[in-house]
Amino acid sequence: MNKVSIIIPSRNERYLTKTVEDIFAKATGEIEVIVILDGSTDYPLPKSRPNLLFMVKPTPEGLRPALKDASYMATGKYLLKVDAHCMVSKGFDEVLKKDCEDNWVVVSRYHALDAEAWLKIDRTHNDYFYLGCPWTNHRIFSFLDVPWKSRDQARNAIAIDETMAIQASLWFMTADHFHNRLGDLDEEMWGVWSCEQQEISLKTWLGGGRVMINKNVWNAHYQRPLIERQALTPEYTRRKDAFKHRDFALYFLRNEWENKIHKFEWLVDRFWPLPTPSTRGYGEKYPWPDDWKEIYKDKSIMKKAEALRE
Repeated sequence: MNKVSIIIPSRNERYLTKTVEDIFAKATGEIEVIVILDGSTDYPLPKSRPNLLFMVKPTPEGLRPALKDASYMATGKYLLKVDAHCMVSKGFDEVLKKDCEDNWVVVSRYHALDAEAWLKIDRTHNDYFYLGCPWTNHRIFSFLDVPWKSRDQARNAIAIDETMAIQASLWFMTADHFHNRLGDLDEEMWGVWSCEQQEISLKTWLGGGRVMINKNVWNAHYQRPLIERQALTPEYTRRKDAFKHRDFALYFLRNEWENKIHKFEWLVDRFWPLPTPSTRGYGEKYPWPDDWKEIYKDKSIMKKAEALRE
């Protein structure tokens, strides 16, 4: 069965109905859509239709529980997670299925969305992302996903290509990869909100898989203002998130994940040259020093990060 199960986590989302309608209008293969209503909503819900399922959580639980519960409700071979404020390209499901191996995670070309007009903003897009160097981020010791514009330009003609990291408004993989290689994403260690895209990228690469960008498909994503996100998720604080990101970075830098096939430094070598202080382009934050290996082996930077307390 090649059905695609589309998971949409929703926390009082004003554009949920538009997102669901867009997905059904654009899909060309067999799909089911599973909407997780994480708490109450102030907005009208999508109308009932075949292959549209709702999971209602009266008490909000967060992103990771929503993804996990919906993944076990899903009946498709493939899982596609999409945010509840996204537009997708025509035939997105068939295009993604056509080029996805069992141990791959595939993402689409990323555009911004004018949500009120429900229009894709064509003038900019992002294809590639890299993990920012934790010790050049002076706000948080973390692996933030950073748009890799110089790689966009250098590899523009390659339709399906490797990317070091992802932006998580849309990702696609087999259900088997999600359950058995990613371990459903780790709620116990990283909480219910933090490090979704970083965990997917690192576990896939270090576990022997590949993370891919397919430029034959796109999604347009509404970037909610921070104040709006904080109002929807009062249990989420930037301070808590910062320390989750710090602990996450230390965990993978120290190669503590027991299911790894490769060590962390293998991944940096695979994508080297990454943006450095002297080569980075516009917007390429948190560059990797040319002597990153010496710093990494020294461990003093990590010891300083470990000493930080919440």
